[in-house]
Amino acid sequence: MTRQLYVARQSLLRQARPSSVHTQCLFSSASSLNALNFNASSLPGSASVTHQSLITSVPNLQALQRVRWLLGQPQRRVLFITGSSAPNPPVRAALERDASAFELERRGHGVFGVREFCQLLLRESGRERRVFSRAQLTALLLYNAPEAPGVSRLAGRSTLQRRKGIRDLLQFFRLLEQEGIIPEQYAAVAAASGEQLPQELAEMYRKYQELLMQHDVTSWDGLVMDVLELCGVQKSGLAVQGATAKETSKAVLKDYTDMVVDDVQRMTPAMATLVGHLCGQPSVQSSASFSRVLFDRDECSHTQILEQQLLKTAVSIGRDCSVTRLSLDVEDAITNKRAKMQAFAKQVLAQNVGITTPSPVPLKCWSFGTFEAEEKGIGAFLAQKLQSGQSIHATVLCPTHADASRIMLAFEKQGLPVDLATGQFAATYSTSAPIHLFDEPGVNAVFSLLCALCFPSDSRHLYNVLRSECFAFPAELLSWLMEKEHRSHVDLFPVLEAFIDSQSKSLGASLNYREGEKLELPEPVASQLERGLEIAESFVKLIKRMRGDCHQLSAVKIVQSFLEETGRLEALLSPSSPKQERESVVLADFLRELESAQNVVKSGQVTFVVPYLQQLRETNLTSSVSLEDATDILSSSASGGHSGIRVLPLTAYALESLAASVSGEEDNQHVLVFMSMRDSKFPGRMKRLTLPLPYELLSEPYPVQTRTEHLEQCEQIAYQALTMGEYSEVIISFAELADPSTSKREVFSRTFQPIWHEGDPPAITKGNVNNKAGTEASDATSPPQPSSLKHSSTCQAILHGEEATEASLVWLSEVAQLVRKLLNRVFLPIFHYEERQAATAKTSSDDGNATYSEQNQDPMSMKKPPAKRPETSSASSVNSHRSPVPAATRASYEPSHLSYSQISEYLRCPHRYYLSRIMKLDGDVSTSMMFGRALHEGIAAFAKSIAAAQRNDEITEEVKTLAAVEAEEAFRGAWAGDGYGLFTSKEEASFVLERAMMALWEFIETHYGDLQLKEIVHVEKDFSFHVPEANVELRGVWDRIDRVFNPIGDGSFSLVIKEFKSNMGGADRNMRKLASDSLQLKMYMYAFTTVFGEAPHGAKLQQIGETFNEPSKSRRRRISRAGNDDNGFVHFSEEAAQEAVDAVVEVASGLRRGNFEPKPSFAECAFCPYAASACHFASDDASHKRQFVRRVGKTL
Repeated sequence: MTRQLYVARQSLLRQARPSSVHTQCLFSSASSLNALNFNASSLPGSASVTHQSLITSVPNLQALQRVRWLLGQPQRRVLFITGSSAPNPPVRAALERDASAFELERRGHGVFGVREFCQLLLRESGRERRVFSRAQLTALLLYNAPEAPGVSRLAGRSTLQRRKGIRDLLQFFRLLEQEGIIPEQYAAVAAASGEQLPQELAEMYRKYQELLMQHDVTSWDGLVMDVLELCGVQKSGLAVQGATAKETSKAVLKDYTDMVVDDVQRMTPAMATLVGHLCGQPSVQSSASFSRVLFDRDECSHTQILEQQLLKTAVSIGRDCSVTRLSLDVEDAITNKRAKMQAFAKQVLAQNVGITTPSPVPLKCWSFGTFEAEEKGIGAFLAQKLQSGQSIHATVLCPTHADASRIMLAFEKQGLPVDLATGQFAATYSTSAPIHLFDEPGVNAVFSLLCALCFPSDSRHLYNVLRSECFAFPAELLSWLMEKEHRSHVDLFPVLEAFIDSQSKSLGASLNYREGEKLELPEPVASQLERGLEIAESFVKLIKRMRGDCHQLSAVKIVQSFLEETGRLEALLSPSSPKQERESVVLADFLRELESAQNVVKSGQVTFVVPYLQQLRETNLTSSVSLEDATDILSSSASGGHSGIRVLPLTAYALESLAASVSGEEDNQHVLVFMSMRDSKFPGRMKRLTLPLPYELLSEPYPVQTRTEHLEQCEQIAYQALTMGEYSEVIISFAELADPSTSKREVFSRTFQPIWHEGDPPAITKGNVNNKAGTEASDATSPPQPSSLKHSSTCQAILHGEEATEASLVWLSEVAQLVRKLLNRVFLPIFHYEERQAATAKTSSDDGNATYSEQNQDPMSMKKPPAKRPETSSASSVNSHRSPVPAATRASYEPSHLSYSQISEYLRCPHRYYLSRIMKLDGDVSTSMMFGRALHEGIAAFAKSIAAAQRNDEITEEVKTLAAVEAEEAFRGAWAGDGYGLFTSKEEASFVLERAMMALWEFIETHYGDLQLKEIVHVEKDFSFHVPEANVELRGVWDRIDRVFNPIGDGSFSLVIKEFKSNMGGADRNMRKLASDSLQLKMYMYAFTTVFGEAPHGAKLQQIGETFNEPSKSRRRRISRAGNDDNGFVHFSEEAAQEAVDAVVEVASGLRRGNFEPKPSFAECAFCPYAASACHFASDDASHKRQFVRRVGKTL
């Protein structure tokens, strides 16, 4: 039915858009109509038949000529079968253009693909099963994985490993089905091998086939196996058939007199076996097969399978049959031109470095610094070609599907007329696809509703339903509700209920604000409250009702009820616009999947159906709606002589689609571009089957299983791409960096290395030329900016507006350079160590005159690529080289003052100091930071209260209680809300708050147990003084200064500086070592000496919280025995004071030199507030060091 609708639509499109191009253009590369001596004069019922086979490496349409010749004979009924998986191969498209819709079918002829023919045959015989795609089969096996004892290597412990194991297993089963191997045959071979794993796999294959039968489904390759079984053809090739199978085989072709088979090389072995069996039936008067091979005089293995099965079938029915090989004669001019291109392309197969045979067409090899520069350069080149006014087609081949999508989007942004590729690529790699079925508009809301009913605490699905067209909840208001949901650690539904119950007032109360503070909503949110409240009420009411219904109704009934409640059902049943038609079709696809899910899980309840749907969600399941209409228009435009650009991945399947589309473009100029050809992606990594293969049952060529075979396969693909069409020009391009901010440098593809040559300057767009190489480039390699191109409805894609566009481009270039410098100043303020060492040797005048400019870069200092990859030109080396520090960020920085926190931060990581103190960036707040800040506020309030009472000699129990209360109030005031959303749950927030309160109370308890403390002199006393050695002011705050009894017991007193550090984890620390190494204590003792003119007795580092696991009684006994816990105490010394001065001098001089080099390390970066945001050196440093070592090694 789908095919009939497609043919009817094609016919209507031909009537609506008459084309002047007739089908004779299809014969431009082939010989005359009578080039091959077809022998089709056999009489009906003849006992002998001759099968003709044509195997050639030359593109041709001889199959079309054969069909047309047979159609012109009276009383002939032709069955044309193609092995191409393309939706509309050239022969089929030409036949459909020759006749009106369904004209061939009315005359008794048939035009089918192999799988389409099998599906129709099974449907008419009453043995049709639903065909599952690979995505659906993956979900089915994930839900009902075949259980085979002992195959532990296939049962992954994680979901990802399990899914990967299932996909490998499916790939293995697909190989068996393509060969037509039934479970019994595989089991026999596995048993004969005597190995355990093949026998277990054979058992799993049997269970897999039983699972498909149980659910009445099959795969596309399983269709062919079903027809083979229906016709009695076994993989073993036995000619003995049952009477029923013979009658079935005769009935299949009783209405056809001739068979024409095209693209045999693209069939699977099972398809070739089936077609060979059909060609040998008694009703067939003549048969012919056509196949393409890569090289002349090569054999097509699938053609051999077809011929062998044909002879076996003829023997089984008692009919004489012979096979004749045909030859193809082509014009000398075409032969010579193609021979030259083949000789040039064969160099990629030999892999000899250096071009020995020149290219018969212009060949340019371009190297770029980044992907972005490559996209702009290639786009500019194609824009110039399209502006020439000639009919030009361009094909861009790139290593991966992701590259194809990226390049297509880049070209469309530049205004280039990018055609959607035919078939699968139209629906998969266009700008609006790939779209998963569950992400389609209309379907996403229904799928999210089912998930929300199955998982009530998952707010993501409720969010999707609210944002869908069914409710269209205001986006700004929903964003605030989601923020409140995140910070309050509850799901979205209770937040909506509170929002409704409080009549939207709950939105103004946030846990992140202290008591008494009000949250002022932005104007857009405030204006949407009334409408949002109304939508929320209807939504909550609907969800509450459906949460009860989902336990009684099936999932399909739930969906129907939801569509009725939201008013969407009527529009879907009677669509009035193309958008509604699409939604109706994709929703029908979803309901079909939902019905299948209910059958698979054997239940209609949402709680059982949704887990299976989630398995489908992880696959590449798409809807039946494709972009066929857009593809048809673009295809007709291409055939009509208009220009266009195709972007395809360099794969065997893509080349098959390309071969089908370039057959009629011989009169046009065709530019071939190999883009982003990096070695990591082409040839890239090899994907092979990880399971043992039954080679006894497989036909050649075998699956690629070794690295050498993979490299040879990629070379053959490259050769096929180069020789597939008649090109006017070939471009090979390569980019060294995917992103200037990354450190990974790509290497040119080894496959294309033999035909690569250096010296071609890449295309440079106007307004972006920053070096001599760019300014000296000729117009041929420096085409205009393609952003002036627009794609009109008539496919006249080129509009002119050079002056305004060029002026805007110059302005945009200046803005881009300014932004680049700003980003470099923020994120790249560091020379590498070797660069800094070289920079220090320069004179001050050189430093003053040095500026960060691309014009001043020395081309000789740029990084050269390895010998076996293209050399990066000066036009692109600026982008590929990691940028040094701009002069502005290396300039002297004069601090207004220094403090211990500044000094410590700079010594730990100067780059962190730069981001925090100079750029004034807010860092991420951590739980430990909030923990310590709140505790410091609490102990400071406690100390101030006790110090005031000591001055009045009023230390009573009432004073102690009042001081504790004030400490707790100060602590709770600093502990804002739920901790700024830092905790993952309410339980965690409550636990940490309880631990902090415990630490505060234990601190108060130990304070009264300190026997040496006489009085608290100062609490949070600030200081400020000038340090002459560094010529800078030093500021700070002493946490506490205490007067204590001297430990010698003579009744004298000394002053001790105390600094408090929180310990949220409660881990035991070596406080003696921490205090001895503490620069803070040394600096504060030096400050005390300078400010008060006398040295303190010492300083003490005291923990707040200490060890939570240590009982308080034992801690009190430890303190009482020592009189004072001196684990964190250090005495004052002149050496300590000098260390403090040296640190101040070091930091001040470093700041004045503008030295902000990062010091990434695990300990520092783990607690850095910028590690997850502004700073990337922690992840890039190791990679840069490896790059430097590699460059040094190559230099040596």
